[in-house]
Amino acid sequence: MNSAKVPGKLSEWSAVCLGAVSFLLVPLFIRNSYFGLIELKARVYLCAAIPAVVLAAVPVLRGLFTDGRKPGKSALLVAAIGIWALFSSLMSQNPGLSFLGSRGWCVGSLMTLVLTAGTIIVSGYFEFDPRLLIPVMAVNMLINFLAVVQSAGINAFGLQNGLIKEQYYSYLTTIGNANSYSGYLCLVLPLFWGAFMSCREWSAKVLYGIFAVLGSLGIIMANSDSTYAGVGVCLFFMLLFVFSAEQYLKRSALLLLIHGLCLLFVRYFPLFEAKRATFKGLSKVLIGSPSAELICLCGILLYPVCGKLFRSGKERYLMIALESLTAAVIVLCAAYAVLNFGDGLGNNRGAIWRSGWEYFTELTLREKITGIGPEMLFAAFAKLKVETGRNVVTAHSDPLQILLAQGIVGLGLYIAFWARMTAMFFKKKLWRTNAAVFFFPLAAYWGQSLFCTVYPVTAAVFSFLAGMYIKNAESGS
Repeated sequence: MNSAKVPGKLSEWSAVCLGAVSFLLVPLFIRNSYFGLIELKARVYLCAAIPAVVLAAVPVLRGLFTDGRKPGKSALLVAAIGIWALFSSLMSQNPGLSFLGSRGWCVGSLMTLVLTAGTIIVSGYFEFDPRLLIPVMAVNMLINFLAVVQSAGINAFGLQNGLIKEQYYSYLTTIGNANSYSGYLCLVLPLFWGAFMSCREWSAKVLYGIFAVLGSLGIIMANSDSTYAGVGVCLFFMLLFVFSAEQYLKRSALLLLIHGLCLLFVRYFPLFEAKRATFKGLSKVLIGSPSAELICLCGILLYPVCGKLFRSGKERYLMIALESLTAAVIVLCAAYAVLNFGDGLGNNRGAIWRSGWEYFTELTLREKITGIGPEMLFAAFAKLKVETGRNVVTAHSDPLQILLAQGIVGLGLYIAFWARMTAMFFKKKLWRTNAAVFFFPLAAYWGQSLFCTVYPVTAAVFSFLAGMYIKNAESGS
């Protein structure tokens, strides 16, 4: 092998290793049921990802300083996010705790640095091959199947051992609690929806179709409104892709039908009776009549008219109508939340958000700028703990979490990151390319993250997908 190619190969191997760690190892790894699972997944990720990042560090630095390979704007922005997280930790009252994240959900500045480094490595050196989706799909079929089995009242592999009755259906598969599983689904499913819509081989259609069934069942079993918030935001961007080809629209109709049939299956299958009793919010509405039937009907009616729509050139009118409807629903939901804001909003998230904001207003100017440090929010919610007895250590909303932990500068970097990701999507009209498939999971996760905070398992997957999107978006492929 040519010695000049070795550094590049090391970086490519590191990127592949990060993919295996993020999509295969961390999601599947579980021990001692759900107790200490967040900390366990964080340790597993760090132990496996740090060597890969270190292995890639030399060639990456060589490319910067010797070969004159300039980093892209996205990579610089991602690097700034990691560096600022470290600075916020150093400025906190306990830099060690913040660095390790041991008083929160373990996404401290160490984890953030490794995650951002991983994103940069993937964005520069990972070469996507559709065949790599096969092991990812196999693992996620197992993960979603376990969620379905548990929801049917079967304690598979003893994963639910030790859980009290009230928590029995709140922890699912190898991912953890429902919020974590919700974020995970938002990251994984849109990627495969895009693959299902664009694939052409018959075998791929069948495999992705089976995966779509298990994915829809996973969404239902998650029983979380945040999942639907993520899907709603994703849909706003995905519709542009869906209406760019007749095949994509037909496959979308099939996805609608699949989800409707899954809703009906869960509604009527006797083993899900106890699970159904826990449904609330949108999950309860959608599984009820006539919501599930209407979703099935939309899929059935849409499929046969796709050809006529494209031949007549009228598909754009339907797209505009659906985009307008999606945007209107998002705006109305946001308005409803604002007008009806109270401590009980969003399963008592309102109290957490109120307490977090009140705490921020009482910080010193320096603390408002730098934050109190990643995973140091137990101090922000100490008063709430006294009032309610709940031990709250996160803001249950990524924007508020970042504002408290990393201050105004950190929130500014967060906004800049999402603004750049979205701007690339529209500026380069990526819905006309396969690069759009890598943006859908990010969009879905952003919608979900407004109501939930990042977990190690979702952080790992997000880091890798962000790198894949940046690489494909900046290359225009």
